[in-house]
Amino acid sequence: MSGPWERRWHPLLDEWVIISSSSASRPWSGAKANAKTTALAKHDASCFLCPGVTRASGEKNPDYTGPFAFDNDFATFASHAPQTNDTQSLFATTAPADGRCRVLCWSERHDMTLADLPVSAMASITQLWRDEFELLQANPAVKQALLFENKGVEIGVSNLHPHGQAYGLPFVSAHAQRMRDAQARYANQHKQNLLISMLEHDSVQNALVVEKATHWSVLVPFAARFAYETWIVPHQAVTNLSGLSDDALLELGEVYHRQAQRYDELFQRQSPNITHFHNAPCDDDANNQHWCFHMAFQPPLREPDKLKYLGGFESAAGNITNPVQPEVAAGRLRELGI
Repeated sequence: MSGPWERRWHPLLDEWVIISSSSASRPWSGAKANAKTTALAKHDASCFLCPGVTRASGEKNPDYTGPFAFDNDFATFASHAPQTNDTQSLFATTAPADGRCRVLCWSERHDMTLADLPVSAMASITQLWRDEFELLQANPAVKQALLFENKGVEIGVSNLHPHGQAYGLPFVSAHAQRMRDAQARYANQHKQNLLISMLEHDSVQNALVVEKATHWSVLVPFAARFAYETWIVPHQAVTNLSGLSDDALLELGEVYHRQAQRYDELFQRQSPNITHFHNAPCDDDANNQHWCFHMAFQPPLREPDKLKYLGGFESAAGNITNPVQPEVAAGRLRELGI
């Protein structure tokens, strides 16, 4: 384990992460997060994601139970995006923002996060994940199907109803390009999958694994960019949700559920979080074959009442400083006993 200052290489993003546990001890007189969870109603008639409510678009939600998905009424990308006629030059290049954006409600219950729902509910939710990925992937205009969840007021959600989103992008995002290049380069050099090799490495197995199930492991990455960042990594490489067996998909939901509960237990509240579903891009690039699907949790909290902010150094340099040693974070998450 490192001392209070160490640089660690992030092999998927090709960048340094600074592990600086000394920074966590700085005197703090700045803003603090509200560590109390506000009680919500089971159904909120003013919530546009609740069953039976008429949304701002005029569309009425059905009286659904379980997961429910619909096209985002205020989409970032849309199939009817206007065509652009600007001169294509280095300083004035444009393209239509074609694509599709979906809202994925996990449950009809307004007051329950994925951690609060019974684990039995995860089976239909994981099927929704796969169905929505396949819906977007089937669109020839979509080059990347990006699923994610924003959870909690601290990360700026516009609606507290438990939900995620699915974006069909008309391009491959910058992060996905970097991850694809890194995985292809490693596969060509070592004839192995980068994430599987990472999972099997002694540095991970000895101190960074939080949970090991049949098909999946939960780990804190060696170069974690957030204090309690964790990844769910498969034991056998698969490029996307469609490639998972039914058993692996079912277990993914159970593992996800336990990790969400760990965060709530660790921070003693409904923990805010951003979760990324890292599927391979769905363009025709040959390097997609070297991709390994995984999920990344990036909670913004470093303590129950303290958020991790990106300050001047991190914004300017592009390198993240993590105030908690990954091995310490993994140990704390394991000790929760979930």
